[in-house]
Amino acid sequence: MAIRKRGKGSWQVRVRPFPDMTVPTREAAQTIELDLKLRVKLGHLYREKPVTLGHELDGYLARKIAMGGRRGPLRPASVAFLQKSAKPWDPLRKVLISNLRRAMVEDRVAARAAVAPVAASNELELVKACLRTAASRGQSVDPGIFEIAPVRHEPTEGVALDLAQLHEIASTMPERIKRIVPFCGTVGLRFTEAVTLTDDRVDLEACEIVIPRDLNKGRRANGIPLARVEVQLLREQLLARPAGTRLVFPNEKGGVYSKSGFRSIWLPALLAAGLAHEQTNSQGRTVVVGDFRFHWLRHTAISLMARAGMKPELIAERVGHRDGGGLIYRRYRHLFPQETLDALHRVFGRG
Repeated sequence: MAIRKRGKGSWQVRVRPFPDMTVPTREAAQTIELDLKLRVKLGHLYREKPVTLGHELDGYLARKIAMGGRRGPLRPASVAFLQKSAKPWDPLRKVLISNLRRAMVEDRVAARAAVAPVAASNELELVKACLRTAASRGQSVDPGIFEIAPVRHEPTEGVALDLAQLHEIASTMPERIKRIVPFCGTVGLRFTEAVTLTDDRVDLEACEIVIPRDLNKGRRANGIPLARVEVQLLREQLLARPAGTRLVFPNEKGGVYSKSGFRSIWLPALLAAGLAHEQTNSQGRTVVVGDFRFHWLRHTAISLMARAGMKPELIAERVGHRDGGGLIYRRYRHLFPQETLDALHRVFGRG
């Protein structure tokens, strides 16, 4: 017998090879029993009751967050990235998976790709992964969706500045935060690593800061040695920051900067330094558009270390790469335009 009463308001369903399930009513138990027996009989031909894309997306994200990735638990930045990639699918959330067609997905991806090709690429890969999981769990999915071509886009090459330009950007920023620019421009911290840096991860005597594994993209704690000028920047910053906070680079209230909050001081500083421009948006308002991204302070740091003669493997270790310098060569090669010429001059002379 597949259904057994297990006390008041408790019915147990037992259908092998599935685990036992307990529900509050006999009617619910009968429904589950029928469904499980149908699964056994149909095998791979079984199809789940259709659910909406929104239901499947929510379940997929919840499982990803709970189970983590290949390197362990997902970082907060990775969770935010997944949630951001799922958001543009909101207009299709109420569509049943079985009614979702290639044209619906492809048209939406094409519209997104016209304004944000990189984001569109990420959003398409997310929905494909979600639907593959849905198909493996018994949902009927249009196979044409998996044949949609990836969104093609040209990656933007980073720009590296010199020390004078770093200080020029910082010169018009508030005193309490301006040292974040030259510090990240020589150490190479990512935005989240910088704005969450706290006192307990700074050792001025040992000339080192520590990035914990949950913030490090390489999934391991990374101790970063500091030069004397970088230690001095931190000493000055600790005196200039708002009182009563443990953060090294806090906002005006002593809290963690959001990206939008930081843009309010970042974009005017870029404009003053000639690294941003003004344009009129679709609402007819004049807005500031940056020509230099905060992440390119990391490019700048790598460039400065390379020009100073540091070996790629040492640069990689300092900025938290785990490939012994391979990514430095692949992704940041364009930052060293003089490298070949300098090597030729060392071998053959300057003529």
